[in-house]
Amino acid sequence: MDDGRWPVLVLVLDHRPSSEPSSIVQRPAPEPTTNPMFTKTLHIALHYLSTTYRSRTVLIFAILMPLIFTFVLGSVIGGPAPNGESPRWQIAVVNADAGALGETLIARLAAHPALDVQEQSETQALAAVKAEEMTAAVLIPADYSAALLAGAAPVVDYIAGSEVRSAQSVQMAVQAALSEMDGLTQAAAIATATAAQLGLFDQPGQDRQAYFQEALALAQTQWAATPPLTVHSAAVTRMQAADDVPGGFAQSSPGMLVTFALVGILNGAIVLILERQQGTLRRLLVLPLRKSAILGGKLAAIFIAGLLQAGVLILFGHFVFGVNWGASLRLQAPLALLVLLIGFVFAVTSLGMLIAGLARTYAQANALANILMYSVAALGGAWWPIEITPAWMQRLAQITPTYWAMQGFHDIITRGLGLQAILGETAVLCGFGLLLLSIGVWRFRYE
Repeated sequence: MDDGRWPVLVLVLDHRPSSEPSSIVQRPAPEPTTNPMFTKTLHIALHYLSTTYRSRTVLIFAILMPLIFTFVLGSVIGGPAPNGESPRWQIAVVNADAGALGETLIARLAAHPALDVQEQSETQALAAVKAEEMTAAVLIPADYSAALLAGAAPVVDYIAGSEVRSAQSVQMAVQAALSEMDGLTQAAAIATATAAQLGLFDQPGQDRQAYFQEALALAQTQWAATPPLTVHSAAVTRMQAADDVPGGFAQSSPGMLVTFALVGILNGAIVLILERQQGTLRRLLVLPLRKSAILGGKLAAIFIAGLLQAGVLILFGHFVFGVNWGASLRLQAPLALLVLLIGFVFAVTSLGMLIAGLARTYAQANALANILMYSVAALGGAWWPIEITPAWMQRLAQITPTYWAMQGFHDIITRGLGLQAILGETAVLCGFGLLLLSIGVWRFRYE
């Protein structure tokens, strides 16, 4: 190397044929055991769940707050007892009647299965209603018997308490007893008039008043044995059972489930806007991930969280508040509830995706979500029975997914219907979900 010459490396390759020629063996590439797209989506969903819902504050708001509101609203609304028995209302009766028909009216009221009748003075009755110790008071006038016997309509005062729903139910029961008394008296009066026309009272020993009392007693016996109107009800479809107005925990349990599912899911969806503003989504785009995997994972997490929250609230409603979440349906109940919940949570998740697609800032998304979640919950019948609202509001409510969810829940809880009855509501909810999801994904921007 000192004389300026570089060494030369000579590589000699031996091309002599070997006794066994070499061969190339093709081996197939190992197939993945799972779909990589699904795996990545699942990892994103689990990470989103662990970071978003691990806070105690979120858990308290998602579980404890709905239970508190369920108890408060269920106690205020009132309704059937948790074990399914009909409620009994206490009423005070003031009997000033000079005749015997006042006592007969009291007996008819006491025979009603929903009334607990207590005779009191007028002062005691009014004070008890004012103090809400009695649901209502019935004041029978002094001329009640005389007016009925004369064919006139006596005036019976009905004084209701402040609880409107119970007072209306009691008023209907009292009105039914008064109508029954009118019918019995008219039947006895017609029988007495017919006997008079036949000259029965011209015979010695026949007393007109005694005959009337005997005819009245016979009419009561016949009425009890074969009432003039018998109602047979069979809840086959939701429309046939539409008169069943839910109340108490049967209304508040599904209502608060729907309300707080809206709150939790929509708030979870608008976190997407916050991640976009903070640049989290932009950083995820540099990873070997498809946009569909990123968005699908986050929506899947929101969907799963909504289902879990609803499941916990249903269990509490059944075991703590005694709500009949389809217990009489046996195996149909879990399947019907699961199908309906999937449709409802899917629709609400899609509504959250729509908000994330339309809003440009977190403040816009938060304001829009608050407006939608509370207006949709109230309009759809989550806070009070939709059956007590005006007809125009009931028609307007049908444009909300909460209306169809509440109708499905009441099909199971109040009307005792099964899987077949809720398929229509579930189909509408899925239609809502597909429409809202399509618009939301189309409008969503990652940056």
